[in-house]
Amino acid sequence: MKIVHIVLSENFAGIEQHVDELLSNNLLSNPILICNDSIADNFDESITIYRIKNIRRKSIFGKYKLNKLLKTIDPDIVHTHGSKTASIISSINKNKFKHIATVHGIKKNKKIYEKADFVIGVSRMAIEGIKTDSKVISNWWYPELTKLSNTKVEENSKYALAIGRLEKVKGFDLLISSWVNIHTSLVIVGSGKEKQNLINLINKNNLSEKISIVDGVSRNELIEYYKQASVLIISSRDEGGPRVALEALYLEVPVLSTNVGHMETILPQELLAQKDNQESLQSLLENYVDYMDLVNQEAIFEFITNEFSIAKKISEIKEIYHSFLNK
Repeated sequence: MKIVHIVLSENFAGIEQHVDELLSNNLLSNPILICNDSIADNFDESITIYRIKNIRRKSIFGKYKLNKLLKTIDPDIVHTHGSKTASIISSINKNKFKHIATVHGIKKNKKIYEKADFVIGVSRMAIEGIKTDSKVISNWWYPELTKLSNTKVEENSKYALAIGRLEKVKGFDLLISSWVNIHTSLVIVGSGKEKQNLINLINKNNLSEKISIVDGVSRNELIEYYKQASVLIISSRDEGGPRVALEALYLEVPVLSTNVGHMETILPQELLAQKDNQESLQSLLENYVDYMDLVNQEAIFEFITNEFSIAKKISEIKEIYHSFLNK
């Protein structure tokens, strides 16, 4: 069984991290990846990588080179990640291989996935409306995480935590504007083009003593922020996952969230706010953030640990691979 994964994005972010973990954990045999040359060095060295120059969706020459490379590799299955990659592969595949596409986020144009033979969505919302055969296989918690159960932190030194790219879709502006009546401090970890706008919003609401933004934090350093957190807050307007919620819950850090991605299947309704709705988010935060020591999510912690491991998710993906090869 020869399976090639393809990701043609120009930057190494969430999708690329997902692919790296999927291919580098020894649960898939002989992993092969075709990726953009600009991100190739970020992947684990155990992966067989074919580098390719950036291909635009309408580049005839780029598609020709990719098609020639695929003929050389001769895969049974091509597994694409991201809408651009799925679109390009659908345009060159003439039933030479089976095409499985993973939808990692909420897309307006979902028709590009309907030429694939099968679609995997990281949440129900991600594949809603796609007519091709599909299945939800969610993200997993970061496989190298170690539980924080034995970590002792003074209660008065804890803070609320939010993590993500500083972009509009993450809803950090709504989060900041909802913090005016909350006593707990908030630390936002991330970088992005909205950083200055968010700092201005913090200052406008006189919240500089309560809210701080920290960027340049590595994945290894991030664990120290989880150790100090009384709660992780997801304020996204839209989201395929979100993965940081799985990581927090695996580490036994409680979570409050908007109703994006798979969060409706994880948290009870009373711990969810309506997405892109500041009034709903503010009400949720004011009801819970200052009283997180009274919120018990032990059953959710156990559920995440057992049901969202990478081994379980890869097993589900391999079942799909075998179902096509056995036809």
